[in-house]
Amino acid sequence: MELTENIYCIGDTHGCINTLLALVNRLPKDAKLIFLGDMCDKGNFTKEVISFIKDNGHIAIKGNHDYMMEKYLKDSILKNKESLWTSSSWGGYKTVNNYKNNLELMEEHLKFISELPLYIEVERYFLTHGFGLPYYNRRNEVTKQLLSNRLEREYPDWEDFSKYNIINIYGHCDYNKVMYGDNYIGIDTGCVYGRKLTALNLFTNKIIQEDVFEEDIV
Repeated sequence: MELTENIYCIGDTHGCINTLLALVNRLPKDAKLIFLGDMCDKGNFTKEVISFIKDNGHIAIKGNHDYMMEKYLKDSILKNKESLWTSSSWGGYKTVNNYKNNLELMEEHLKFISELPLYIEVERYFLTHGFGLPYYNRRNEVTKQLLSNRLEREYPDWEDFSKYNIINIYGHCDYNKVMYGDNYIGIDTGCVYGRKLTALNLFTNKIIQEDVFEEDIV
């Protein structure tokens, strides 16, 4: 994808539709939005967030929560099947409640999620959900790592990425403020935990943030 001045990456939305809409309203009307995964769970409005992204033709990357939704939602609703995903720690039970009276929309959204990529490249930017930089050379060979890897948890199979001429923009690791490194930027600022939803302009690296709306998470 070509880098243009109207491309914005947005961190983990986790069902916070009111916060998302307020943030988007502060962006240029022609903004091209790329969501870095975890559209679902924990917040109250998963189906509204996914509908907004899908119906407006925005781009999204699959996150680990989206992966779990794809794997477990149908059985949770149709078979009343419990899983780790539906526990309070994962917050999938809120997603179940969101869809249980709208099975047609559930099928539509599950198909949408199943087709999402694990990464997107915009010239020198490598966009992932998890911290993907240590797996850049193997980006087409790994799945779980791009979904769930964290900057703060180094594994023996990490590549030496210190000389990579790319910048990894990622979500997943929730921070109190945007995390900057030499060749990475983490933009999940924990809106679902009562903090902020962050958008990053790829052309200027300008940050725009919106405080979470209470109705999204209570």
